[in-house]
Amino acid sequence: MSDSGKGPDPARLDDMIAHAYSAILDQDKFDELIHLAEGSLSDPSARKELLRRKRDIETHFETAEQLLSNLPKPVVEADRPELAIGTDLKVTKANDLAETLLGAMSGTSLEDLPIDDDGLQLVRDAVSGRLSDWPVVRIPKQGTGKQVLLALTRTETTSSVPEWRLCGVESLWRPGASLAMQSLYGLTPSETDVLSLLVGGHAPSEIAEARNRSVETVRQQIKSMIMKTRSRGSGELTDLAKAVAASSSRRSTGVHRAANSARFKVELADGRKLDYLEQGAPEGRTVLFLHGCLCGNRMPNAAARHFAQSGIRFLSPARPWHGQSDGHDILLLDPKRYAHDLRQMLDQLDVDRVSLVAFDVGSIFALLCLPQLQDRVSELLCVSAQPPMRSFQDFASAPPQQKLFAILPRVSVSLLSYMAKIGDKRLKRDGPGGFAQTVFGGAPADLDACQDPHLLDLFWQGHLFHVETGSDSFINDCRFVASDWERSLQPANVPVHFVHGTQNRSIRPERILAFAERLEARVSLVENAGHSLPFSHWKDWVRFLDATGCQ
Repeated sequence: MSDSGKGPDPARLDDMIAHAYSAILDQDKFDELIHLAEGSLSDPSARKELLRRKRDIETHFETAEQLLSNLPKPVVEADRPELAIGTDLKVTKANDLAETLLGAMSGTSLEDLPIDDDGLQLVRDAVSGRLSDWPVVRIPKQGTGKQVLLALTRTETTSSVPEWRLCGVESLWRPGASLAMQSLYGLTPSETDVLSLLVGGHAPSEIAEARNRSVETVRQQIKSMIMKTRSRGSGELTDLAKAVAASSSRRSTGVHRAANSARFKVELADGRKLDYLEQGAPEGRTVLFLHGCLCGNRMPNAAARHFAQSGIRFLSPARPWHGQSDGHDILLLDPKRYAHDLRQMLDQLDVDRVSLVAFDVGSIFALLCLPQLQDRVSELLCVSAQPPMRSFQDFASAPPQQKLFAILPRVSVSLLSYMAKIGDKRLKRDGPGGFAQTVFGGAPADLDACQDPHLLDLFWQGHLFHVETGSDSFINDCRFVASDWERSLQPANVPVHFVHGTQNRSIRPERILAFAERLEARVSLVENAGHSLPFSHWKDWVRFLDATGCQ
């Protein structure tokens, strides 16, 4: 990888990984892989060639992992300004954000920065040991003049000489605050993103630039939030938001939620946590939603309003490894044990009977758990379900990214893990703007759904929810998709109904029709809907709940 003797070059390594990634997604190579895999069932020479390629792939990525592990550990860039200072108040190190926002860099003295005399004296007293309480200082941003708060901290070192740092104070805004404002006042995710910046002291022009929107659009969003919260202006709106943010950070034990938030947790008998979201009418008839590995567990705002008006309490537990829910290794071997978690959740919430709705990989869990929950479930509605994978050909027409991760578990779990982490980094790097093409490229109906800013934001926030505690959620879901889980299916005395889009490129309608026939289940097809049907065409499946009354 490198001729310099100084180790592998990161740029060349990135380029190598990108080429390998592209090769895996190449349609011709993928078709060849399918031909080899399916031919290997009866042709010894095809089986031998398939195993050879599998070994080559695994060896290649094991080598890549070794090379990556030998690279110097990159400095994790903070999302806030940070300065290291000596006892002489000179900056010994500054991160990029500190240099950009504050004009501080290595060698700069704090005395040369626009810090008031009182703040400087407090820092002097702290680093000299004359002050036991460490101060917070204010430094104006370059260009805007807005104040940045930096807290002084101390880190003990092996040389017994303490290191002093000035770190930007973490924003008051937290994810729970966004959920709370959406739940309490009906704000959209896009509006709460604007509100988070407003609370941070940014002007509408700065927010517009940060979000790549017009100033007029941002001002209209602020006006909308003022109306929804019945505030008397932007000042009162931000005061309200700060109060909600402060409340949303406090937690209690047992069944609890962040104050004023729709996100809850229950503690299971073995000590694991189960995280869940609630929308609709708190005292209404209960619908339990098992999410997939895409799009999250939150329904669009219009659907939530419908639930509230129709008396539906919509509960969306974060499946193991997703959100803040703990995983359990036994579930990888026996996913139907998830029924015990769901039963405990319903018991703690004093819910006797539910209608069960499942999306994507969630349908695997729903179908496997149904026999153990049939005394609690009146019906099962599988929307854009994930049927058993019988061959690689099942995913030949899926969007490239989805096709790749459906196949990888049968090729190499180590490769799956590696590519999942690379894929997550790519998504986070590209942000919401690149999300649609990366995940739904080649699926026109789903790309059309992403034209709705609210849905795109919902899907993006959903991705962040899935990987909230790491990539295990996605990796394990891929393993469930590729496993022979149909063998574990048992009959249940509960009606099952599949709702599927005619334009679903991820799961072709004919696969659902064939699977439903084996289960003797009902099927309804929704014209022009893709895999994101539960969110983009929510009325087309909610009407079946309305028809049954979820009793």
